Amino acid sequence: MKKNIVVIAIILIAAIAGLAMMMNRKNGEGNKNGEEPASKLSPLNAAYLVETDMITLENGKAESINPYGAQKMTTEVDGQPVSGDLNSDGQNDWALVLKQQTENDPAIYYYAAIALVDEGKSLIVGSNAVPLGEGVKIEDIAIVNQAMRINYLERKIDGDAVEEEPTVPVSKSYILDGAMLKELTQKRANAQAEAACTDNRGEWNMENQECSGISQELCDRFGGKFENELCKF
Repeated sequence: MKKNIVVIAIILIAAIAGLAMMMNRKNGEGNKNGEEPASKLSPLNAAYLVETDMITLENGKAESINPYGAQKMTTEVDGQPVSGDLNSDGQNDWALVLKQQTENDPAIYYYAAIALVDEGKSLIVGSNAVPLGEGVKIEDIAIVNQAMRINYLERKIDGDAVEEEPTVPVSKSYILDGAMLKELTQKRANAQAEAACTDNRGEWNMENQECSGISQELCDRFGGKFENELCKF
């Protein structure tokens, strides 16, 4: 069973890449006709795997039919995507949050996703979308040590009671693992921060999760917070 899931995932990711190539080729053909080019390798015009559906965004939005209820389903980018290198190729990729809602249903579902850029091939490929939950409130997203970090609020649950507005702070990170976007464990996140510090001749303080001896420029590049000559993660 596990082997079959892996095979299906690989097939779906490959299909996404194929769709992205078709989209970019289409944009190129438009340029030949003297039209204005589409946004260069924009995450707003990429394809993403949301649940079991491949959703192709156009200017940050897509409409499709919910397979379970034959109702219109809207998928769109929430807020502003953030750029940074996510796969160690020296090129700026994108981290973003998608939200999805079905017609006549007040529930809004949120997902973490990334889009990888290959400027040499004029190609952008969206990832699978990882569920964050329903009705959450996104506070900010960032790229830290080649991982996507999201800070958001979710609803407090007390037995059967669920609060109306989200108030519980949550911070999660996601990283590209093979061909799939997956949640980054705290242990691996700490190891990445330590490597970023020591590889640049800094000294790592594991207890406080901070690095001394590196510049603010490097700290900003790795997504840390620079205070009192220390880079904090």
